[in-house]
Amino acid sequence: MRRSALLVLLATCCALIAQSAAASSDNPNSLLFPKQAHPYGADMVTWAERESQWAYAQPLEQNPLLDQTGEDCAVGQEGKVWFLPRIAGPRVFSGSRTCTIPAHTAILLEIGAYVNPYPCPDPNFKPAPGQSLYEFLSADAKAFMDGVNRLEVSLDGQAFSDALSYRFASRDLFTLTGHPSVQAIDPCVTGSPQPAVVDGFFMMFKPLKPGEHVIRVFGTDIRGANKTYTYYLTVE
Repeated sequence: MRRSALLVLLATCCALIAQSAAASSDNPNSLLFPKQAHPYGADMVTWAERESQWAYAQPLEQNPLLDQTGEDCAVGQEGKVWFLPRIAGPRVFSGSRTCTIPAHTAILLEIGAYVNPYPCPDPNFKPAPGQSLYEFLSADAKAFMDGVNRLEVSLDGQAFSDALSYRFASRDLFTLTGHPSVQAIDPCVTGSPQPAVVDGFFMMFKPLKPGEHVIRVFGTDIRGANKTYTYYLTVE
């Protein structure tokens, strides 16, 4: 009887170990939510679209995309997920931001993305005959993001594997309402609700332990871009 119970216990333990190993192989970057996860009730594509809506909605003078120090890190942030956008700048540059994040808050890092709203002032920027608006905008964004050929992301010196696989693109049009002042960086912004798509690289970090943390990003593309940026975070 005892032997039978022992065998059952061993079988259960082995099954749990196998399940744990499988979960680990599915998500080798354990500090991140898995790419196929639905953190806080939404998949990663939806979170990428929400980050785009947030970034475009902020006025130019406080827009976190253009922030060179991190002083605008908290603008428009709320809820269980905070957004860390890329640092907009020249094709070759390095920069850093300092940001304080509330404890128990997940972080969505926009490594780099192409947001494509419609319409634009250019009369030639429109779908071809028979092409849907979604197909047109997605093809345009994809062509640009396909040029990214190297990405490196690390947290506190720990590099994440296969950063290029954290790419997410809209599966349909979503609605974007940009602040009118954002026309200075995207002339397609009208200040009213617009259909749009996004294609880019995003990682969602699980809530970090209180204290100091450093996220570093390095990326290049076939057009000669070479960008490095660093986030110095305080979680409290």
